[in-house]
Amino acid sequence: MMRLMPFLLSSLFLLLSAIPAMAHGTVERVPEIASAEARLFVADSTTGDLVTVDLPSGRTLSRLSTPASIMSLALAPDARHLFVTRGRNTDKDYVTVVNTGFDPETGSARPPFISRTFEGYSPDSSHPVGNLPSIANESKAELLLLDGDLDSLDGLTVRKLALAGNAHYHYAVVDGLLYVGHLQQGFVQVLDLETGKEKTRIAGCPVLHGIAQDEQTDRLFFGCQNETLVVGTQGEETAKAVAHINYPEKQRVAAFLTGKNRVLWGYTEGTLPLLYKLDVSHEPYAYETMEIEPSIRQAVSSDQAYLLSLRRSGTLEIRDSASGKLLRTAAIGKGWSADFHEHVDKAVLPDIATSSRFAYVSLPNEGRIAQVDLSSGTLVRYLEVGGEPTRLELLEKTGGDDTPSSSQPVELPTAAETTDPSLTRGDKTVPLTASPLMQDDHAWLPLRSTAEAFGLHVKWQAGTGISVTGEGLSVQLTIDGQSAKLGGVAKELHAPLQLISHTAYIQEHDLEVLLGIKLLGAGGHAHAHEHDHSTEHAD
Repeated sequence: MMRLMPFLLSSLFLLLSAIPAMAHGTVERVPEIASAEARLFVADSTTGDLVTVDLPSGRTLSRLSTPASIMSLALAPDARHLFVTRGRNTDKDYVTVVNTGFDPETGSARPPFISRTFEGYSPDSSHPVGNLPSIANESKAELLLLDGDLDSLDGLTVRKLALAGNAHYHYAVVDGLLYVGHLQQGFVQVLDLETGKEKTRIAGCPVLHGIAQDEQTDRLFFGCQNETLVVGTQGEETAKAVAHINYPEKQRVAAFLTGKNRVLWGYTEGTLPLLYKLDVSHEPYAYETMEIEPSIRQAVSSDQAYLLSLRRSGTLEIRDSASGKLLRTAAIGKGWSADFHEHVDKAVLPDIATSSRFAYVSLPNEGRIAQVDLSSGTLVRYLEVGGEPTRLELLEKTGGDDTPSSSQPVELPTAAETTDPSLTRGDKTVPLTASPLMQDDHAWLPLRSTAEAFGLHVKWQAGTGISVTGEGLSVQLTIDGQSAKLGGVAKELHAPLQLISHTAYIQEHDLEVLLGIKLLGAGGHAHAHEHDHSTEHAD
């Protein structure tokens, strides 16, 4: 047997040698690189997905999963990375860094990917510091400056700057000094950017929110509760308050847009009846008031030629960014209710991004994005992305053209989606002949003319108020009364009737609940189930 062992071992070796090796074979590597004229990034507030749309094809390229409840998108100074910040509705805050896969200089495009996700502390990444991206950890009173390769594990350095206190910040760098506005503290902290040491503080700006810079003088404009603070950054006026600009109306400025010819536009959150125009080429500085239709979103085109305002009715206004003159409008969506608001838990507002020729407007309540030609005001198409699209960031190739070709599918709105502002009751619809009054983000309409448009009868009754009857309806109301009677049953009002210039005005919610008349296409869209203010009891 021992003599057989060498023979058996050699035979086994030959047999095993004949079996193919259990190793991975080589495969051909296929290049992922393609080309695109532009790339649109869309935050889906429902899922937390970051949706990538290639342009001009309009094709949805990818959906990257990030922590839910996206609050903001911010493009890094290198135009190659995107910071995705989640809302503040849980005990953990996260920032996700996405490599966009897009080169704006050449238009070369690869699939985007997530580089890293890290924990922040009430983080905000909307303001770069020079050519560096930054993260403001608002609950730790620190500013992080990120330098190096954002895609590498070891190629990134992080520098921390200590700030004066926990706050929401607005900041900018001018000639080596970092000017940081603190909302809660109401002052501007000035730091030496190289050393991180504080130089001075400029007080007198309570509830500071919003910042703008005049490129010619380098002066900084900070929005305060009751005025705008102007801070100098050059020569003897460096780090000093040089002007205070009063607001002509009760509305404050909490954000700025930069138009052409050194014009700034000041606005705040919520539904706005007006914007402030500030021509910084003229001193002393003074705001001019420009009335607009009730609007919930504002923007300036990428070339600063157009001022854009999205009406609550779903119509996009296109104005000259220097004069504010209305040039054209485009009906793009169904509109939003009077009680539509956004808080810090997640983004829900529509957003506007622009290329050199088009505006892209997200419609969260419709799951799509409207593409509008700025030069003609034409609704070009809808990009169907699904979910709840809110924040947008657009990267455009230098000299690129995101115009859809004639061979690409274009979905245009139906007649119902572009309907003019109107009133409806049952199967009857009548046009809205005049804009409603706006107060506290609600629409108010004249009771008599509105009711009579549907064949109802309105009568003043001495001592008892106003009666509305007809078509089986019986309603009793009083001026300043907290309730009304509908068929003899008490109904609590959303707001009492108002008497303005001898005309009784009714709030849109009460108009629908009591008379069954809905306001459509003018930001009304009020429905009784949105806010159940009614309590019923027998007389």
